Amino acid sequence: MNGTTEPPLETNSKPIVASERERPPKPITISPPPRRDFLLHLEAYLARRDGVDKLLKISRYTAKILLATSSRGGSLSPQLQAFESSVGLSRKAFRLGKFIQDVNSLRFFSFSKTLCSSPLDLFLAIVAFGGEGVYFFIEQFVWLAKAGLLPSELAPPLQKLSTWSELIGYVGSVALKTREMEKIKASIEARKKEEGDDDDMDLERLNGKLELKKLSIVQDAADGVMALSDVKSFHFGTGFSAMVCAVAGMISALISTNRNWRAC
Repeated sequence: MNGTTEPPLETNSKPIVASERERPPKPITISPPPRRDFLLHLEAYLARRDGVDKLLKISRYTAKILLATSSRGGSLSPQLQAFESSVGLSRKAFRLGKFIQDVNSLRFFSFSKTLCSSPLDLFLAIVAFGGEGVYFFIEQFVWLAKAGLLPSELAPPLQKLSTWSELIGYVGSVALKTREMEKIKASIEARKKEEGDDDDMDLERLNGKLELKKLSIVQDAADGVMALSDVKSFHFGTGFSAMVCAVAGMISALISTNRNWRAC
C-alpha cells in the first residue's frame, strides 16, 4: 500500500542433502505392555457378576468334596452342609436377569454369517442358548420360592423343569462348540497351507482360540454330568455319586474362573 516492498522472511531451514533423503527410517521398537497390578486386576474381576459367582462355585464344590470324603468331613459335616446350602442359594441370586445374556447371544449368533453358516448351526444355537436361557429364567423363581417369597411347594416342579432345560442346553452347547472347534481346525490347516509358517501370528491366535474352545467343551461336559445327575435323582430317586458330582463341579468352576480372569 505505501509502495515499499517487504523483505522475504528468513527461514532456518537447511537444504535437504541426498544422503539424508535416502537414509532409512529408524526401526520402531514396540515394548510389551506393562503387567497389570494384581490387586487392580482382582478388583476388576470381583466387580464382575461372573467373577463372584465362580468364586462362590469353587467354595461350594470344595465343601461338597469335603462332605464326600467322610474322613475329612467328620465333625464338620453339619457346618459344611449348612455352608454348601447357603452358598447354593446365594448363587441363584446372581442369576437374576442372566437369561438376557443368552437372548443376546442367540441374536448375535443368528445374524453372524461366519458363526451361523448352516441350518444345523442355527438349530444347535437355539438348543444351546434357548435351553440355558430357560434354565436361568426359571432359576429366578426357584430362588424366590426358596427365599420364602413364593410358596415353597412351587420349588420342586420348577427345579425339575429348570434341570431339564439346563441339560438340554449343555447338550446343544457341546455339539455347537464341537462344530466350531472343527471349523477352527480347518482354518488352521488352511492357514498352514497358505503361509507354511508355524510362527504366523494368525496361527498363534487360532491355536489359542482352539485351546479355549476345548476347555469350554470340557466345562460344559462337566456341568452336563451334574445336570444329568439331577435329572436322574428327580426321576429315579438317586443320581451319580456325590464325589463324581463334586469333582465335576470343581473342574467346571476352575475352568470358568480361569476364563473370566483372563477376559477381565
